[in-house]
Amino acid sequence: MGFSNLITKAVGSVAPELVTNRRPTVIELGNQTLKNTKARGEIYQKLGISPPAELGGTKDWYLSLGFDRYLAIDVNTERDAVAMDLNVDIPKTYGFHEQFDLVTNNGTGEHVFNQYMVFKNAHDLCRVGGFMIHVLPFYRWVDHGFFNYNPNLFPCLANQNDYELRELWIASSDAQYLHKLDVNNLGRNKGYRGKLELDTWESDPMVAAVFRKVKDAPFEIPIQHMYGGDNISDDGIAGNYR
Repeated sequence: MGFSNLITKAVGSVAPELVTNRRPTVIELGNQTLKNTKARGEIYQKLGISPPAELGGTKDWYLSLGFDRYLAIDVNTERDAVAMDLNVDIPKTYGFHEQFDLVTNNGTGEHVFNQYMVFKNAHDLCRVGGFMIHVLPFYRWVDHGFFNYNPNLFPCLANQNDYELRELWIASSDAQYLHKLDVNNLGRNKGYRGKLELDTWESDPMVAAVFRKVKDAPFEIPIQHMYGGDNISDDGIAGNYR
């Protein structure tokens, strides 16, 4: 997966908090190819760090920001990855219980069939107080992966799991277009395509979400908000959702 301006900006939104008074750790779902992005310079400036003369890869970039440990999960061991299957429960299948300060899912989840495990693994890999970043295809990604994602998914995930939803963006991968959505708005909005003129974007639009995990609890699947609450007539089903 390409580590572009958009994921760089998303990491930059939490990097100052992460690297202050600690040496944070990061794990990425899918090994990452570092792209030449202008957003890196902005983050170095924000952190008061001099950019290194050169970077060998994404791991080097994180270490240059002050991170202490880097790992990726993929089906191979390229680019600092360990081979594990994201379709399965990582802790149960591999006995891998390490938790990280930052978990990223940058253009990986759409290629994994088991969507429940994508979000559960991200949850389980993140320590309490840590961050999860999802940068995924939204609109016009025809036959790219198995899935595209709608923005309303992320507030519902946050609501069900008590995540703090720090950021929710519709943006291009190069971040030339970046529209911040209201993180408190759980409603569907069918007007994004026209309002944001998505069909005029040169790059296909993506959705980016930044969560902070605030409590130690098992992952819970969300229900889309308009089908919850009083719309559920069975008490047993209703008890599963917020």
